[in-house]
Amino acid sequence: MGAIFNGLLIIAGAIIGQIVGKYLKENTCQQLYQAMGLAVIYIGISTMLQMNSTLNLLISLAGGTLIGAIIDLDAQIVKLGDKLQQKFSTKNPIALGFVNSSLLFCVGSMAIVGAFNEGLSQDYSVLLMKGIIDGVAAIVFTAQYGIGVYFASILVVVYEGLLTLMATFIAPFLTEYAIGQLSAVGGVVLLAVGLNMCGFNKFKPMNMVPAIFVAALLAVIFHF
Repeated sequence: MGAIFNGLLIIAGAIIGQIVGKYLKENTCQQLYQAMGLAVIYIGISTMLQMNSTLNLLISLAGGTLIGAIIDLDAQIVKLGDKLQQKFSTKNPIALGFVNSSLLFCVGSMAIVGAFNEGLSQDYSVLLMKGIIDGVAAIVFTAQYGIGVYFASILVVVYEGLLTLMATFIAPFLTEYAIGQLSAVGGVVLLAVGLNMCGFNKFKPMNMVPAIFVAALLAVIFHF
């Protein structure tokens, strides 16, 4: 359901963007984005409270971030975005709008954390919040690029839906303890996302994503 809500909110934002987007000042959009960032910080902190083991949290964040930094997931995502933009760097605003908005909506830690939260614990609040943020962004993108943003909403539903199904598949193999610990580490990642949205821009949340999977593995090991 979270992926569907996310897609519908993007469509709603695109509709608003077609109607009133051109009248919104850039400063207004920035303030809306920062407000959403504060909401993400709140969700991150509340999710972190599900933590069962501080030791697991520390080891997961250290080990997972080390893996992400060595691979440099953040840089890999940037390179992917650059390649796609070069490939579709055409005067066609529909193609440009689809590529740019798809990168923003799909490539990020909130999509992964949100989809896994729903698949593991039926909590789609993160995807709902992400949908609101994406909807605000869709207003700006649609005003600038047009209907290409609508097509991006389809990709979001498919992508997040597959991640949710993946999490649902592995859920029976995880204990309640493991799911809680995984969610807590995901909350830390969301906190980093929210701080970046508010203008700090000193974190690389994508490099922290492997910590979520490390937390699940450690939780199983600690349990036994």
